[in-house]
Amino acid sequence: MSGEHGTGISRRYRVYQVGGIVLGVLFLGLGIAALLAGGGPVIAAIAGIGGLAVIIVSIVMMVRS
Repeated sequence: MSGEHGTGISRRYRVYQVGGIVLGVLFLGLGIAALLAGGGPVIAAIAGIGGLAVIIVSIVMMVRS
């Protein structure tokens, strides 16, 4: 019975981690789109760094859990 309790919590955090990876990829895509649309390299760099940070944190948390 105790094994069932742990899987619900673990599953919820896994959804958060996958959502973080999707959000990070979205930020990277927005950074590339901003660069191609003429938004400038600073805006693209902010979006790119933010996206990479979110992806890295999500992967680290996924490995730790």
